[in-house]
Amino acid sequence: MVTSQTAPNLPAVAQNGGAVAPRSSSVPAVVGNRKTRRAIKKVIDARGAEPVMMPVDALLDGMTAVDLTAVRRAIALERAEGNILFRCGQCNSPLHLSSSRESSTGDGRGAFFKHSHRTPEGCTWYTPEAQRSTGANQFAGLQEGEPHWRLKNLLADSIRCDPDFSEPIVDKHFLKIGDGHRRPDVFTTYKGKPIAFELQLARMTLNTICERTAAYQAARITLVWVTSAHELALLNNQSFRDLYLAAGGRILAVDAASYERSEETSVVHLRELSLEPCVQHSFSIYNRWRSRMVGPDVIFMPEGQRHAEGQRTYAAALAEKLQTKAPGLTERIASTVASGADLTLVSAEWSALAKLIGARDLRQSIKDELPRLLRWLQAVERLTNATGEEKAVAGKVVAACAAAIVTARSGKHWVPLIEHVADAVPAFAAVLSPELRTKMTRLKASVGKLHPFHAYHRHMISALHPSLAFWLLAKAPNGTAPHQRLP
Repeated sequence: MVTSQTAPNLPAVAQNGGAVAPRSSSVPAVVGNRKTRRAIKKVIDARGAEPVMMPVDALLDGMTAVDLTAVRRAIALERAEGNILFRCGQCNSPLHLSSSRESSTGDGRGAFFKHSHRTPEGCTWYTPEAQRSTGANQFAGLQEGEPHWRLKNLLADSIRCDPDFSEPIVDKHFLKIGDGHRRPDVFTTYKGKPIAFELQLARMTLNTICERTAAYQAARITLVWVTSAHELALLNNQSFRDLYLAAGGRILAVDAASYERSEETSVVHLRELSLEPCVQHSFSIYNRWRSRMVGPDVIFMPEGQRHAEGQRTYAAALAEKLQTKAPGLTERIASTVASGADLTLVSAEWSALAKLIGARDLRQSIKDELPRLLRWLQAVERLTNATGEEKAVAGKVVAACAAAIVTARSGKHWVPLIEHVADAVPAFAAVLSPELRTKMTRLKASVGKLHPFHAYHRHMISALHPSLAFWLLAKAPNGTAPHQRLP
């Protein structure tokens, strides 16, 4: 990690796009919301083995909403350890990653870097401060609002219904943690283990979230974040995305119904809201909030397990709904891809599926070399399921296919997807050579705009490879899809 104020020695960056051809003007570029202004144009990225200077557009435009949350969290956690992941390409000062409120994308295309502190004198890459309304400011200057007080006590009443919990202490118990103190909204014990509940109704900085999480972990106290089930519009704010996208699209809420369930069963219950993909022409694939009542086994589930389970559930839901809406289409297309045959043989199936899910037509997909990418993803799946000698052979095939994609005409624009698969699939990461990783980094930083092809083709990739659906599609419902009322 880079921690000093002196500029690091950066490896050379390719000065041209190599085999990457200019993007055809016939396809509109997805560049995020036009209101997003990036004052900082280049950053020093210290996440790899060696720091590298990267254009901000190439770094951010390829991030999905899940990526944005993960990188924001990594910046905050590493900063707490004294490590700086990103520095300004002009003044070498630490940076943090913000999200534009005006952006409708919810992903990296609506994000921008800002100096962590006041912009140093002499640095012309200055990002104006936006007026914010957070914390107590949302409640007319009071320390908490009436909704916060009401739901906090409703949560405490729910806990009192369960004999496995001790008497909850509401907003009065100071915990000594290290050199400081914490006062959770509700403190209790569950079967003798200390539990802290924090109720989030207002926007909260990621640093605050990470600091509280780290403090409770250090004290061996289980922390549970809870929100309101009635203010779903708030969940489209970045501060809430930072919580639930890191937990597989799942967040806990308290309301009158969860209290009633707790009272009826003598077991504490909360409402779990989870992102669920839906398929409906002409809305294509959209998300809605699925609601269910959950008990202690889910409430105290570790975040890693919650995230993995949420991803699997999201993928399974999408696959099931596509099979119901378009039986057999994905199988026929996948079979043709695997055979290496010309996809025009299934042009009718491709058109029908593309119309249903809002995907690009076959002609544009072939132009963007999507079939090559789909064959590689099938090879990755075979690698993960292979054993013994078959695994070694499959690994060589996957590595060769990845190298072919990177060196192809469209390679630069598929690099973010390849990097994600390397992070998500250990078997592929094991066969991805350091040389190819370096080449991908140089390609991303090379002259010429990086177009996020995975964003352009996210619907078709998700339909054919649901395991990638959460990464590609997960974001809060924005109100354009059919509205779902919670029971």
